[in-house]
Amino acid sequence: MSKRFSRSQSALEYMMTYGWAILIIVIVAAVLYGMGIFNPYASISQTITGFEPFIGLGQGCGNGATLVRIANPSQYPVEILNATIISANGFTASSTGFINYTMGVQQKHTLTFYNSTCNNPGSFYSANVIVWYSYTDGALGTITTKTTGYISGKASLQQTVTFQEVGLPLGTNWFMNYGGGVKSSSSQQISFILFNNTQFLPGNVSINRVDYFPSAFSGTVANKSLFYIDYIPVRDIFVAAQGSKTAIVINPISDAVTTTIPISTNPQGLSVTPNGELVYIMPHGNANISVINTSLNEVVANVTTGTNPAGIAINYEGTIVYALSAGGGGVLQSINATTFTTIGTAKIGGTPLSVAITPDDKYLYITQSGTNTVLVADAHTLAPILSIPVGSTPQAIAISPDGEAAYVANYASNTVSVISVKTNTVIKTIPVGTSPEGIAVSPGGNTVLVTNYGSNTMSVIATSNLSVTRTVNVGSGPTGIVILPNNEKIYVANQLSNSVSVLYTGNYSIKTNITGIATPVGIADSGSSST
Repeated sequence: MSKRFSRSQSALEYMMTYGWAILIIVIVAAVLYGMGIFNPYASISQTITGFEPFIGLGQGCGNGATLVRIANPSQYPVEILNATIISANGFTASSTGFINYTMGVQQKHTLTFYNSTCNNPGSFYSANVIVWYSYTDGALGTITTKTTGYISGKASLQQTVTFQEVGLPLGTNWFMNYGGGVKSSSSQQISFILFNNTQFLPGNVSINRVDYFPSAFSGTVANKSLFYIDYIPVRDIFVAAQGSKTAIVINPISDAVTTTIPISTNPQGLSVTPNGELVYIMPHGNANISVINTSLNEVVANVTTGTNPAGIAINYEGTIVYALSAGGGGVLQSINATTFTTIGTAKIGGTPLSVAITPDDKYLYITQSGTNTVLVADAHTLAPILSIPVGSTPQAIAISPDGEAAYVANYASNTVSVISVKTNTVIKTIPVGTSPEGIAVSPGGNTVLVTNYGSNTMSVIATSNLSVTRTVNVGSGPTGIVILPNNEKIYVANQLSNSVSVLYTGNYSIKTNITGIATPVGIADSGSSST
């Protein structure tokens, strides 16, 4: 027998004798390590106990804050008065007040202690948390008391989630509900500490009777640190009803007529100030411009205009009204939007019909129906700059939100002329339906909508390739058109069928037809105009 075989046999006998004992020792060591004997923090989970009558849902401590998530299971609202961390172990702690925060019935809320942090991820922490609260008992009245809970666990890295509003006037106060915690601010950003994939809920804002709705009504945070919330103003729709000498007010939420305002003359075109407070209505025939105060829903002023009044528009700042008169050799008039006084007048020649303003408030683009041109004028001096040949009998005109293009509805040639504002030349002529009259550009500038008076349709033009993508049936004799600022719906004034068609922008299907409006011509909301 060789020595090599003898040594192998000896090793085998050794393993048979002592191997099971070694294996047991290894298993026991692993179990003890898992129990935290060798690493006392390894097996610690995030724990939350106490807080009765609240229910502890979760907690966490990191480099940004300490969070404690609770729920109110009772059948009455609870007012959180204050919360304090005591007996802190393993982290820096200080009290944070939550004054006058009401937890509704069955509502969840996150207590956030921004001055209490765990700066070393993986380290152990523990603390007691005291919450002072009050509630109203039918028999005993208001009761103020407190509860105590215990939290412990391992510290983790935390992420700050910031919500940034877009669209509200500077300095407007708005609020955000994130994970049951509510913050409000007059700055553009509101920040929270990330608490898992917790739901957020921005609130509506109302300024001077103008409602601003957030583009994202609710959502869930998922691995993102910055969320943009677009606030979009949604205001009443105003319709010039020529047949009844009235201005009709349509609520864009219910799509119902809410108010009828008498006008002394036959209304034609109209324009609404950006803040929604005033409506300027151009008459059909020789008469004064009527000014409606939307808070009172009545005519509060009349402004003298030239003969044969035509188009009207208000600048983006809401300070100047521009009015056209076809008589007297063609007149352009500027009016102070708040004092209702004329600032200046200029003879521009031709037969001006409709006016649009560039977003920078520097230039006016005016359709001259008699000369088949678009006149460009200085918005401050009213001086004509140049004329651009377009199609036959141009009617309405609209400028894209980015100010790069002007779109002209050519009534007699059944086309739309696309003008480059940079070069002031026509870059495309697009065939549409019969007798195009009204025109509007979507808030995002992706589509142009044209009402075709003679064919009772609406043409949809894609600005990406400047071609008609579809034709939609509307009412009889469509004229004015407006798109809601949140790009959800379209309103078309049907002159011959005495109605306003309401369409969805998604598929251009008709949501409803608002009937009983006598000879509607112009239609507008804040910041838009219709001739």
